[in-house]
Amino acid sequence: MKSNVKKYIGEGLLIVFSVLFALFINKLFDDYRTSQKKMIAKESIIKELYANQSILANWRSKHTELNNRIISVVNGQEDSLKTEFKKYDYFNLGVLTNNGTLIDEILTNTAWESAKATGIITEFDFETIQKLTLVYDLQKIIMNKTTMGILDYLFDSEANNMKNLDKTLVQLRLRFQELTGQEETMSTLYKEAIFELED
Repeated sequence: MKSNVKKYIGEGLLIVFSVLFALFINKLFDDYRTSQKKMIAKESIIKELYANQSILANWRSKHTELNNRIISVVNGQEDSLKTEFKKYDYFNLGVLTNNGTLIDEILTNTAWESAKATGIITEFDFETIQKLTLVYDLQKIIMNKTTMGILDYLFDSEANNMKNLDKTLVQLRLRFQELTGQEETMSTLYKEAIFELED
């Protein structure tokens, strides 16, 4: 009888140990898989931030030059540009951009949205999540509000009434000053976020 009890206790302990060991191995595997997903998400976000940083640098250069040209016209230093504007019966932005585009590439947020959608973002520390949220929120404001506000204004009939040229130029100066200011802040935020992720 005693040997049977010992046998049952031994088998019970072996079963408990086997279950606990299996759970431990399963937990290790889940942790490894989560760690891999986190690493992939992190690398994707870093890659996206570098790409956006490059696009933004191009934007800043172009928009700062554009803003300076608008300021020159508003201050009466570029009469030739004002004369060129008056050749058209609409506001021709190409006069300021040398027939270039206002935005030739867009800032993306695919890696960030994917990390949020899969839930892997919860594995990042709080400071990193906070920094990335700030980066992508400002990026969204620049893309969806500031630049779209400029484009909407350029398509407005009042802006295209050449009797309102001076008023249109002043409005554009204000809007481009806002845009270039936001781009300056965005540039700093990209650097900080990349440093945070690569640290």
